[in-house]
Order: sequence, then C-alpha cells, then structure tokens
Amino acid sequence: MTQIILSEKIEAEKRTDWRSMWIAIVMQFVVGVQISVYYMSMWPYLSGLDKTADFDFLGWVVASCSIGCTIANPIYGYWNQKTMSVKWPVITGFLIAAVGQLWYALLGFFGNVKWFMLCARFLTGLGVGNIAALRVYAAMASTPKDRMRAISFGTGGFVLGFSFGPVISSIFTPLGEEGIQFGGFILNMYTIVSYLMVLICLSACLVVYLFFKESYAGIVTKEEKEKDEVEVPMFDIPASLICIYLFMIVNMTATNIEVMSSPLTTVLYDWKDSDSIFYNGIALAISSAISVAFNIAQGSTRIGRIDKRKQMLFGLTFFLLYQLFMYPWGFYSGPLNFLPKGVETKVAGGCYSEYLWCNDTTRVPLFIYLFCFIVFFGVAFPFVETPAPALFSEILGPRKQGTMQGFFSFGGSLAPVIASISSTAIFKYSGYRYVIVLQASTLLVAIVLILIFYKRLVPLKVVKKCKDSSSSMS
Repeated sequence: MTQIILSEKIEAEKRTDWRSMWIAIVMQFVVGVQISVYYMSMWPYLSGLDKTADFDFLGWVVASCSIGCTIANPIYGYWNQKTMSVKWPVITGFLIAAVGQLWYALLGFFGNVKWFMLCARFLTGLGVGNIAALRVYAAMASTPKDRMRAISFGTGGFVLGFSFGPVISSIFTPLGEEGIQFGGFILNMYTIVSYLMVLICLSACLVVYLFFKESYAGIVTKEEKEKDEVEVPMFDIPASLICIYLFMIVNMTATNIEVMSSPLTTVLYDWKDSDSIFYNGIALAISSAISVAFNIAQGSTRIGRIDKRKQMLFGLTFFLLYQLFMYPWGFYSGPLNFLPKGVETKVAGGCYSEYLWCNDTTRVPLFIYLFCFIVFFGVAFPFVETPAPALFSEILGPRKQGTMQGFFSFGGSLAPVIASISSTAIFKYSGYRYVIVLQASTLLVAIVLILIFYKRLVPLKVVKKCKDSSSSMS
C-alpha cells in the first residue's frame, strides 16, 4: 500500500535563508506602494489637468495598472519556472516601473493628459507584475515549518505598502496644486510623489542586485526524489482555483474601498479634494497598522497555527460586516448635497449635478464610515489575504511553483481591473448602494465555496513510492 508521508529527512537538512527572505518581503512592500500610491489623489490630479476626463475614465486609468500586472504576472512566473531566477525578473520589473512613474510625474508637459496617464499607469503595472516572482520565492524558498511565517510577513509587507501608498500622497498635500517650480518642472502634491517612486524603484533594484541571494529550501529536487524514493503527486485543481478566487475578491474589495474613498467622502461629507486625500490617508494608515499587526501575529504567534479555512471564514465575515454597515439604509440621514453651480471639488465637496441618485441616497454617519474603514477593513484583510496564498502554496506542494504562482498573481491583478471599471461606472450612474451589493455577493460566494470544499482545502502530501510495486505486478 502506498504510504503518505512528508520526507522528514529532506525537511531537516534545509533551512530558510531569512536574509534574502526579508529582502523579498521589503520588495513586496515596495510593489504595494507603487500600485496604490495615487489611488486617493488620482482623480483630483486627472480632473485638474484634463477637463475632458470623466469619472468613467478614472476607472480605466485605475484599471490600466492592474491590466499591466495581469499581463506581466504569468510572464514573470514563467520566467522563474524556466530559469529558477527571482533576482532578474524583480530587477527588470522595477526598472520598467520607474519609467512608468517618471512618465506620470511629467504629465503636465503633455496634451490630452488622460491617455498619457493611462499609458503611464499601464507601464507601471507591467513593472510591478514582478510580485509574481516574489511570491514564488516566499513559497519555494521557505521550509514547510517556516512557510506560513514567510508568506504572512510577505503579505503583510504588500498590505502595508498597498495601504501606505495613499498615505504618502496625503503627506505631501500641504504643497498644494501650485507647488514649487524649477524651470519647467513643478513639484506639487502630485508630482513629488512620482519622483519619490522613481527613486524607490531604482533603490530597490540596487538592493536586490547587491544583497539578494537565491536559495530554494521548499522544493523537492529531482535528486532528492530519487534518493528518498518520493514523488510529488498532482495537486487538487478545484482547491487551488478557490484560493485564487479568494485572493481575487479580497483585491476587488480593497480596490473598491481605496479607489472609492475620495469620491465617496466628497459626496457623503462634502469634503473637498485635499480633505478627502488627507483624512482618508490617516484612516488608511491606522487601518494598515491593524492589518500589519495581525500579519505579524500570524507569523509569530499561535494565531498563525489556526486552521487557515477558519481564518478565511473569519476574515470574510468582517468584510461582510463592512458592507452591512456601509449600505445606505433608509434610517440614515439624507439626501446628499449637490455642489454649487460652477464650483469644483478642489474648492468644496458634494455631488455633481449629473449624480441624480444623490436625491434619494442617505448619508452613512461619519463615525460609522471611519469605524468600518479602520476596524473592519483592518481586521478582515490579513485573515483572507495571508492564509489564501499560504494555503495555495501548500496545495501545490514542494514543486516548482513559478507558473501557478504567476496565475495566482494574475487573478489578484485581474480583480482590480474588474473592480475599478465596474465600481466607478456603477457609482456614477447608480450610486454606491449597488457597489456594496456587488461586493457582498462576491463575498457570500466565497464563504459558500469554502464550506462546500472544506475537506479539500488542505496541504498536499508527498507520496512514498512502494518498492515492491513492480514485483507484485509480475
């Protein structure tokens, strides 16, 4: 009979290279920042430079970065699968991202700005698609006992970066839109952030080139298979697809919350652009601190040893609570206020005249909005975002994971494309009520899938070959 075992000898001989792992974790932080840094400031920047841009087009600009990531993720994953290299895919990606960020900083020199902004963000997305290679490294360079820690810290790094990006924009709001001029260049609250991103990308390339060493302690090599007479069986495809779906909906929810925060608070609380960026940035920073604290706890305390399926159900429940409290119930006050004629959102807040849905939409109380943003979002994210990729790598088992991790990142990048385009269109024509309904529906589907496939969402076991199988056949 075939015996299911994990090769203890192989595991005992290998060690996780934590120096390189920490570099990979920091690089995931950098990727998160590069993706989200303009989420709260993009609409004011775009509408100020190009009056032909509407809120629908903003959805495409936000999506363009994710489209770039979606295209690039499988490429970087395949590159790693064929070469077993993480260093060069990561360096190449950051160089491409640096060009995209520089382009974004120089938008004021172009006409028809909205299309150039879209292209700049697409190029940045092609670069930061290198996160697929970084996720591969976390899964393949960590031993089984270290994997939850490596992935939770890596996810924590990305979450911190993704959440901290808009905070960076809010820090520079005192510069205002006029800023400081140097010849033809303007350093204002928008452009200085872009130049900072270029510097960060180039610094990341230097760090990876000089200090990053590749060591894969988490895979069973061909020689080890022959020596220990073990084989890695096929992984459970439905279980792996559920993990990808979970990762997608978390990214969809995060994108909706962060992209919609500025326009939402503009119509709900009459905040002007700079106020929306600043106050949402503060709320996001606190929420991010909560998320990172739980990520650290998952990697260093008993919390990380809790069944990953239970962790994900817990996180999804908190995401649903966010939707429940943020729905514009009839007992909230309303309706919403409209902008005075001829006034722009950089001066005052309120609904645009074409937002007819504001006439029958209620206002979520400010303290509820802030509590949901900070607490529910902060707690929910780490309990789905971290165990989903950790479980995915365990389902795949100790094999080369480059291609599959590329598809995992592909799903995570495709989700913001869907979210940003659909949510901005729904928000413009119907209000945020149906954005909430859409998000809640995807979360409920995730809970149902976990419950149905609960027993299959488990780590893959290495199989010990039966020595006398051939003789029993003869």
